[in-house]
Order: sequence, then C-alpha cells, then structure tokens
Amino acid sequence: MIELLESTVTNPAQATTLVELLKYRAASEGDRIGYIFLTDGETEEVRLSYAALDQQARTIAAQLQGLRGQRALLLYPPSLEYICALFGCFYAGVVAVPAYPPRRNSNLLRLQSIIADAQASVILTTTPLLENIQKLATNSVIATDNLTPNFSSQTELKITPETLAFLQYTSGSTGNPKGVMLTHSNLIHNSKIIHHCFEHTPNSRCVIWLPPYHDMGLIGGILQPFYGGFPVILMSPVHFLQKPIRWLQTISRYQATTSGAPNFAYELCLQKIKPEQLKTLDLSSWDVAFVGAEPIQAKTLENFAKTFASCGFRSEAFYPCYGLAEATLFVSGGKKSKPPIVQTVDSKKLGSNIIVESKNSSNAQKIISCGQVEFDYNLAIVQPESLTPCSEGEIGEIWLSGASLTQGYWKKTELTQQTFKAYLAVRPCGFESRQGTRTKTGEGPFLRTGDLGFIKNGELFVTGRLKEVIIIRGRNYYPQDIEQTVQQTDPGLRLGCGAAFGVEKEGEERLVIVQEVERTALKTLEVNHVIEKIIRAVSEQHQLQVYEVVFLKPGAIPKTTSGKIKRYACRTEYLEQTLTAINKYNLSFNQSDTKQNISTEKTDQLIQWLRTYANEQINSRLIDERRCIPPHIVLDFGNQGLLGMQVPSEYGGLGLNNIETLRILEQLGAIDTTLALFVGLNNILGIRPILKFGNNTLKAELLPKLATGRELAAFALTEPSAGSNPQAIESTATNNSGGWLLNGTKIWSGSAAWAGAINVFVKHPEAGGISGFVARRGTPGLRQGPEALTMGMRGMVQNAVYLNDVLVEKNSLLGEAGKGLSVAQDAMMYGRLAIAAASIGGMKRCAQLMLRYSQRRLISTGRLINNPFILSRLNQLTAEITAIETLVNRIAQLLDQGLFVPVEAYTVCKTAGPEFYWQAADDLVQILGGRGYIETNFAPQILRDARVLRIFEGPTETLNFFLGSRVLNNSQELEQFMSQTLGAPEVYQRLIDGAEKIRYRTSIESFSSLQTRQWISIKVGEIATLAILWATLQGGNSTSEVMQRSLNWTKLNFEQKLTQAISSTPDDAVVRKADETTDLIYSYIETIGDLEQTLAGEDLRVDEFLRKSNDNVALIKAEKNQQTEAITQSVSPRDYQQISWKSLSNLSQSKLIERLQDELIEWLSQKLKIPAHQIDPTHAFADYGIDSVMAVELAQDLEEKLGLYQPLEATIAWNFPTIKSLAQYLSNFKQEKQQETEKPKEKQQQKVKSTQNNLDLLSEVEMAQLLAQELAMKKGRSGQ
Repeated sequence: MIELLESTVTNPAQATTLVELLKYRAASEGDRIGYIFLTDGETEEVRLSYAALDQQARTIAAQLQGLRGQRALLLYPPSLEYICALFGCFYAGVVAVPAYPPRRNSNLLRLQSIIADAQASVILTTTPLLENIQKLATNSVIATDNLTPNFSSQTELKITPETLAFLQYTSGSTGNPKGVMLTHSNLIHNSKIIHHCFEHTPNSRCVIWLPPYHDMGLIGGILQPFYGGFPVILMSPVHFLQKPIRWLQTISRYQATTSGAPNFAYELCLQKIKPEQLKTLDLSSWDVAFVGAEPIQAKTLENFAKTFASCGFRSEAFYPCYGLAEATLFVSGGKKSKPPIVQTVDSKKLGSNIIVESKNSSNAQKIISCGQVEFDYNLAIVQPESLTPCSEGEIGEIWLSGASLTQGYWKKTELTQQTFKAYLAVRPCGFESRQGTRTKTGEGPFLRTGDLGFIKNGELFVTGRLKEVIIIRGRNYYPQDIEQTVQQTDPGLRLGCGAAFGVEKEGEERLVIVQEVERTALKTLEVNHVIEKIIRAVSEQHQLQVYEVVFLKPGAIPKTTSGKIKRYACRTEYLEQTLTAINKYNLSFNQSDTKQNISTEKTDQLIQWLRTYANEQINSRLIDERRCIPPHIVLDFGNQGLLGMQVPSEYGGLGLNNIETLRILEQLGAIDTTLALFVGLNNILGIRPILKFGNNTLKAELLPKLATGRELAAFALTEPSAGSNPQAIESTATNNSGGWLLNGTKIWSGSAAWAGAINVFVKHPEAGGISGFVARRGTPGLRQGPEALTMGMRGMVQNAVYLNDVLVEKNSLLGEAGKGLSVAQDAMMYGRLAIAAASIGGMKRCAQLMLRYSQRRLISTGRLINNPFILSRLNQLTAEITAIETLVNRIAQLLDQGLFVPVEAYTVCKTAGPEFYWQAADDLVQILGGRGYIETNFAPQILRDARVLRIFEGPTETLNFFLGSRVLNNSQELEQFMSQTLGAPEVYQRLIDGAEKIRYRTSIESFSSLQTRQWISIKVGEIATLAILWATLQGGNSTSEVMQRSLNWTKLNFEQKLTQAISSTPDDAVVRKADETTDLIYSYIETIGDLEQTLAGEDLRVDEFLRKSNDNVALIKAEKNQQTEAITQSVSPRDYQQISWKSLSNLSQSKLIERLQDELIEWLSQKLKIPAHQIDPTHAFADYGIDSVMAVELAQDLEEKLGLYQPLEATIAWNFPTIKSLAQYLSNFKQEKQQETEKPKEKQQQKVKSTQNNLDLLSEVEMAQLLAQELAMKKGRSGQ
C-alpha cells in the first residue's frame, strides 16, 4: 500500500495540496462524513467519511504504483466510487482525466479523441462498466469498486503544489479536444476564494446534482465542501432532470446552506414543480444559491424568488457568478446576502457593443452583474482587435491574470501561448488595474477568456461571447463539429461553406445553421428531405435540437480573405435578416403552422385508425345494453386527440380546422351515434366555451387535461322550467368575496357525472343577464343528481346537476358577466353543425345496410334492390346525403376562411340533418321487415339513437318556427348569405316570394290568432330549410350527376312543400283550440281509463340502518321536491386513469406494440409541436431533433404513463434504432412484470437497484446536456 510522506500540516489552512488536506482530515476528523450520495435521488443514501475516503484512495493508489505523472481516464457514473478514484490518483501522483462513461449506441469519437490526446495509460471504472469499456479500448482497465487493501508494498511519494492534479476536457472540438491542466496549487487557491466569497464554515451544508466531471460539479460541488470540511449531499443529474423537485426537496430535508446550478435549472423548477408541492418545502436555510455557467436571465431569478418565497426562499440568496475552466472555476461573484445587481440597457445598442441605459424603452434588457473579482485576480476589459484596454462602461473582451489561472492546454503549446500569454499592446490612457496600479505598455501575461463584458462601479457584467463556441444549457458545442455533421448529410451541400452559431430566442440559446448549396444541386435538392437528415444527424451526434436551417446560394456565406468562415459576421447578417436565403426551415414557423391546422393527411390517418378501431375495439350493442362507454374507448380517444380536436397544440390538442373536425365527426356518426355525440359534446359544449371565452389562466389550467381526455367537460343549461327557452332559467349567481355563489338545478346534462369541468349558465341579477361559469368537480355544494334513463344514446349519461352555494372564482367566468347567453349560443350553433356532420355519417351507414340487405334479399319478384319503392327510397336518401353534406362542407370552408355564417345556416344543419337521418333509420327498420325489429341487427339501436337528434340542441318544430320568423321579420343576414356568399340570389327571392304567399293566404282569410302566426312561421321555416339547401347546391356550380340529382330533388321538394303550405288553411292545421282539444282527450278516460302502473320495481335506496345519518332522509326529500325523483344514488363518474399494463392486458403482442408505438408518436407530436402524421415509426427519435432534456422527459413520462415498477434508462430514446423498436422493447415489460410479481420482494428490490445503477451510467449526452455538464467553458456564460 502506498505510504505518503508525513505532512507537517496541523491546520487545514496550511495545506498546499489536496493530498495534505485529506491526510489532515483523515487523521483529525476521520469519522466526520464528507460525502452523502442519494442513489435514488431521494432518500436512499450511502455515506463516505474522511477516514474511509483516505483508506479507499490509498487502496486505489496502490494499483497505480509506477504510473506517477501518467494519465488515468476515470469513467464512472456519478457516485462515491468516482470520488475515491479521483483521490486515489492524487495520492499516486497520477494525472486524473475525468470523462463521461460511454453509453450504448453512443458516438465514441470524442471519448476516443480524449484517450488519444491524454495518452492515458490506464482506465479506472466500476465492475458493471468493466466489460463494455474493455471492448472499447486497448488500455489497461481497473475496476476500483472491489479492490482489496494491499499492505505488502509501500512507496513514499511527495506531492507538491506544482504537481498536476487532473486534466479538464471541457473545451475543444470533438476531433481536437483541449485538456486544461490543473495543479494542486490551482485547486487550493480557487477553493480558498470560493470559501471566502460564499462565507463557508464547518457548519455549512451543500447539495449538488451537477455532473461531477467538470469544473462546476467537480471543483464547486466535490472539492469545495472537502476544502471547507463540511458535508455535501450529491445526486445524479438524471435524477434532477426526471423530477426537478428532488433538488429542492433535498435542500429542504438536509437544511442545506449552499447549492446552485445554471439558469436553466431554476427555470426547469418553475416549469415542473406544481403549486401544491410548494407546501412540502422549507428553503429557509438556503443562503447561497449560486447561478452561472450560462447567460443569467433576470426574469428567471425574479420568478423563482416569487414562486418559492412561501417556502422560505429569499431573493438575497441568489449569487450570480462568473468563471471558466481555464481559471480553474471561480472568477467573480457578488456579495453574500445582497440582492443581485441589475443593469437595464438598450438591447439594440448592446448588439453593437455599446452600453446605453434604457429603463423604459421597448428595447430594454436587464443584465445581471457577476460581482467583483477577489484576491489576486487582475481583470481587464480589452478591445479584442487593438488589444488596448476599454474605459469603464465600454464592452470588450474579458482578460484575467492571477494564481488560479491554470497551466494551459495539455500538449498544445501554440494554443496555450495564444490564450494564456496575451499582452496589452499599448499603454492605456488613464487605465488602472483593480489594484489601482497604472498598466504599462506590454503588460501581461493575461488569459484571453473570449467572453465579452464591461465594468461599471467595479461590477463585472458579461454580455456575450467573442469566441465562436456555442453554449446551450451550460454545455459547450464547437461549431466546426456541427458544421461537419451537417455537410456530411447530403452531397448537395458545399463542404467548408456552412456556419453554426447560437442565437437567443425567448430567453434561451438556440442553434442556427447556415449552409451553402452546390450550384449543381440548386434545382434538384430535396430540401425537406435534407432538412430531415440534418435534424436527425445533429440530434444523434450532438444531442441538440436545430432551431433554424438557412440554405444559401454558392458564395453567399461571409468569409475572410484566406477563405475561413466568418461565423460572427454570418450571425450578424442572420440577426439583421440580410442573408439571401433560397430556402429555410424554422422550428417556430413549423410550430405556428401546426397550431392553426393539421394536414389533411393526418386527418385521413386518424379516420383510418377509427375504422380499424371500430372493427376491433368497439361493441356498440354492449355500450347500449350496459349504458356505459368502456374506459378503454375514452382513454384511446383521448390519446388519439379526439377529445381535443380544435384545441391548439400548445395545450396538447390536435389544432384541427373545421373541415377536418367535421370529417371526423361524420366518421364517428357512421360508427356509433353515441360516440359521435360523446366526442362532439366534449369538444364543442365542453371545450369550446373555455377555449373561446375563458381567460388565459383558465385555459392553461383546463385545456391540457380536457384535450387529452384526462378530464371531461360538460354543459349545463337546461332546467326543469327552461328547455328550448334559456331566458326562463331560474338558477342564479350572487356576488361573494371576489367570486360568485351558484344555486339551482340543471337537468339532462350530458357527461356531467363524468366531467371534471361543467360549463354552467345561470341568471346573474347584478350583471343584468345570464352569465356562464366553469364549475369544477369536487367544489363544495356541487352534486351530481340521478341519471335519466334515455331511450337512445344509452351509453352516455344524462343527469341532473345540483348547485347549492357552489363557489366559483373570478377566473371561472366565461366571457363577460351578463353575456353568458352569447357564450352558450356560440357553442350550440357549432353543436348544430356537428350534429349535421354526425347525421351524415349515420345516413351513409343506413344506406349501406339497406343496400346490403336489399341486394341479398330475394322476394317473389326477384331481388329486393329492384323493387321500385326500395330504389326510390335509396335515391331519395342519397340526394338528402348530398344536400346536407354540401351545406356542412360549405359552412366549414367559410369558417376556416374566417367568414361570417348566419344563424339560419346552422339552424338548417340541425333540422335537416337529424330529420333526414331519422327518416333513413326508420326506412332501414321498415326495409328490413321483421329483421329490423331484432336488436342484434343494428337497426333498433340506430333508430333509438337517431331519435334524440331531432330534439337535442333545439327541437325541429321550435327551430322551424324560429327560422320562419327570421325570414319574415329579420332576413338581412340570410339575404347576404344566400345571394352573395352562396351566389344564389334567385333562390333567396323564390323563398321570399313563397313566404309572402303563405302570409297572404292567411291574410285574406282574416286569421289573426297567435296559433295562426306560429303556423305561418313554422311553414315558412320548412320551405326556408329546403331553400338554403337549394342555394348551397346551386352555388356549388357542380356539374356532377350526384349533385344535379340532389339539386333537382331539393327544388322539387321546395315547390311541393310550398304548394302544400298555401293550399291548406290554418283551421286545417289547428282543428280546435287548446281547451277544446283538452276536453276531447279527457273524454278518452271513458273508453280506456286513466292508467298508471304502481307495482314496485328495483329498490335503489340504501337501507336506513346503513345510511350515514338520518340527514339522508331529509336530503332525499329535498331532492324529490327539486327534481321529482327520490333516488339518492347518483351516477359516479368513471375513473379514467392513465394507461396501465392492466388496461393493456387483453391486447395481443402485435396490438400492444402498435398501441405503444402510437403513444410514442403522440408524445413526440406534443413535445415537438409537429403533426403526428409526420412522424414515421420506422425512423429514430433523433430524426425529429430531440435533445437530451426531452430524452430524459420521455423516459420519465413513459415510467409514469405505463406505471412501470422499475425506471427506464434516461438515454432510452437513443438506445433503439427506431421508434417501433422501442415500442417492441416496452411491450416486453408486460410479461416481465407478470413474472416479477411472482418473485420475492427482495429480488424486485435488487432488480430495481441494479436498474438504478444503470440509470446513472450516463455519457456526455445522457447526463443531459442541459446539465451544466461542461458548464463554465467559454462564451456566453454570465457567470459561474
């Protein structure tokens, strides 16, 4: 075992090397815990004392005897074993080279380049990684987790402050990595600065999840607590990414004083941590929340402080700082317990390196100070071209000198000279260094950081990057690597003629690629295909998402006279929009298009899915008999997006336009009218009022849940005394402490018992009208009443809703107070259009069944199809289908064009569609004869379901009266629609002439009773229905035979209906007055009696001895008075849970794979905001440009959605060549889970632990580049 020379250190402050410091801590405070690692990211911990660290480090050092000065590559997952290996190298005098362990299917070029550049003699790792690493490298490989201490041999080593401790490969391109050389002196000096600035004491506690391979995680997270002699609690970066709250929970649990991360991590907490989770956190101990390694956003800090203030977090805890690997780590920081200093400047001037204060301008941008430099640092702001110092407030390159500056780049003498040995060119006039000494001509040497900034009042503000390195989420990316990747994707792209650079979009650094196209490929380049290849290649090789690709003509990209790409100039031209692009791809444009409309191809695929699904997964008879829609249908519809068809994609919906929405409803109408109504209700009566009239808070809260079917929505307007007349509503809203209390009773509310949100419309006396509110399930006083047992649509629940002092808040108001009827009417108008679309599907289904039967049925005269009555009825049905289909499509087109559609057109949809459908259903039963009366032959259910459509959303007779009244008294909008929009003025005139004839016929007979006036309106409404259909067909200008037959049929029916109306009299229609008719019907008692069956049926009441209290009796009576039925058991909403293996257990393996594949596609569609139809399951995830953050989210979402009992690898998105292959892999979990449940609990725990270990074996990629992986490297960090 290695025996190090005795140290004379009697105080930790005397230590000049990390070896001396560990020897001191092991001897003086050996039992003190230095490191705690959370293996599951939460509560499972392993601990390491200073004595144990010393023992294990010596054991590892014994294996490295004879290798002093040579390099050892450290390939470990985040773990205590990694820390022991690091100190083992220190003890042995071996230069450690930390690196990310390789992952499966990863690009090994960078790792191999590091091995070659460092000339590593040995690789240290753990047993689980040993086999894979031995396959990758020819070096000697040692697993350090199972070594036995060896005391047989001893070697004395002297480690000095100048001894090289490790190489940090945080910068440099893939093919040319740069290893920064750090000595023990560098590490001790920088640790001392951090300890002083953070005001650490032995009582401090630190929590760190940052990658342990580079400066912020290694020096700031592992070595700083060791230097200060206080414990640090560590966790894997992946555990943080999976659940950001784990970071804050750990701070809370251990009452940590110090923790931090790049800006993106704070932003991730804001996005992922739910309000209800805040009450579990105590962040009052956190007094140093350092933030750096990438540009610091003032808004992020403000929002974080505001959000977590209730948890005890103080904004003064924020500690913005700046640093870089070439300066070991820390360069500057603020004052502890002081709020960050903010400078507001003109952003446009900033782009030109000019600082102009601008607090009120629209161009105002906040910049966070990174504090002041400490100790012996000398900082200068220098003009990068002239190499002369800048004056205060002037932007220039940041230059540094001081003891923390490292020794340069490993084996790169020329580059070290250029970067670390810079000298000022001339004597600056009036310029003074930080110490106040006047600089001299040629002063130096300085480190050129490549970062841009300025000094004001002694504070350093970092504004950008001079160097071309791209920093995204704390990690460095070199443009030449990305450019090479791009240019290798297609021969039509010019080699050496592209530029990759970063731009800030919405507070986040994004990747832009500008690339020239070969002259010979200008006309033949398949742009979309090439862009797809670029997105995939960049995602696979660099784990980055491409924000924009710009294609240029040859010679268009800026270059130097020597032919080098001028990336900075190219970026400037891009920002100024002066690049002449021949084609481009922009992620934001693509997302915007998707939000407005999804392609017809996608709708075609969805319709095809519905047809297959209907054949294999839907049993309408069971739905009808059991009066219940199976949960799997609701879940599957939600997963396919059918429950949020017009919800924008940013809320998780499909973003369909009107034409496509109605096409899907037509298909559903053909499959099952109940399902069409269920889907239509959720989309139109449930979601539409919220989408169109809800405030942003309400939409953000509800739409993601409603669009995906995680919750359903309902519509409550009808009351016992207010059916087709909403003005008769008696339910009320009264003001109450900034909200309203709702009281009343609603009936026949579809899906209300299942709904998480109910749109309720009530009288609002204070607002002088009717107001609409969203009432949430679970609100006190909101109760579901008994289900009404309907004749048809029996799979849907129609129930009462009781409102008893239901409190709704201000955000629950739909539209303006007192104008709720306009909200309800908007939904009902569109609902009428949707009913017509569903009716078309039902009519076509009836036609199919009638034809099928009549072709097969033989009667005495031959086949039934040749019977004149059958042919006549089929021809009439096809004409009706064409007429109503043409009207629905025309309205949809107008709506998609943003044009006005009058209420009369919607009314005709509602009357004509269901009336035609009902007649088709009745004819189907009649044509089938006795078979039409048999439940198993479809027809009875179709007839029952079709019947309600004549009533729902307004009975036909009421709407005919309304339509006729509009024609007679208020026809301006209808005239414009028929004459101008539809281009059929002669049809409109024929309607007006007909209406006048009907009115005249009554006037000459001197009929003036109310019944007569109503009769006139009803008859005019009937001919108006046919006139609007006529105008639509004629305005279509179609010469097709089908359209012409429908047009002729409609015209003929109009004329016949008009003739009938003017040839009969009101007395023919109104035989007797109401009292005379009443007397006549009462007389029937004499012939048939007055019957009412009273024999008891099922007793649905709970036995009084089992009820909670006698209060139930009073409750029952109250409900009976309110609603007429004494039923205490309301229909419970069904529990539509997330997909689980139990719900998938009946699927075959092939169907299961298909289902999982659809889930993955839908996930990608929602995350990337691209149409699902554009996602090919035979392609890889990388084809669609996912980054490492999305990869971790995918693994986490799959675990939660599928209810997996063990975690998935964070890199699972890259571990499989195609989306389909991942679905196949996931399908195996079903069988594995069934087998695992039979094993002892201990084996399950062992397997989970093993899987957890694998989860941590992350490479540069899986550690989630969003992490501060290589944090702090150059360019664009506002701070360390």
